[in-house]
Amino acid sequence: SLAADVEVHCFEHPGFGEGAGPSPEALVQVALQVAFYRAHGSLCATCEPLSLRRVLPGCTDLLRPPGPPCLALAQALDDPDAQPEVLLALLREAVQAQLSRTQEVLSGQGAERHLQGLRQAALEAGEPLPEIFLDPAYAQATHFRLCTLQVTPERTWGPQNPPGDPPNPPRDPQNPPGN
Repeated sequence: SLAADVEVHCFEHPGFGEGAGPSPEALVQVALQVAFYRAHGSLCATCEPLSLRRVLPGCTDLLRPPGPPCLALAQALDDPDAQPEVLLALLREAVQAQLSRTQEVLSGQGAERHLQGLRQAALEAGEPLPEIFLDPAYAQATHFRLCTLQVTPERTWGPQNPPGDPPNPPRDPQNPPGN
């Protein structure tokens, strides 16, 4: 089963948490990107569902992590000659980029909800889907190999699907993988 393939090791660090420096949530999200890179040699399509309760009660949007800063950090961590101050600066940049993206999405400025609205409007109107939704790059970008939620001390989340399985199997060309 999928759950049998998940291994989790937890520890508590007294100097880590709210008020101890960077946002623990953003730090964990960046760490997940670095861990995936180290395990697979590349980043992957990732989403973190966020509630839009401040601007659209009852609605959600998807946060995508900031790829370039996470990639720069992951690559630098693999460099044995990387200086600690450079690594710390890259970590801070990645965490700050994650926080900025989070605020954009929470304020209703995320792209995923808008794209889904465009797709749904075309389907409901009986119109052909806009080209972006038929592009293989879009299907790849929406095939989320990591789907994370807020990580709290009480619980975390495992994978939704085995690697390589789209969240929603394609039904027809109007509904490509990952949608």
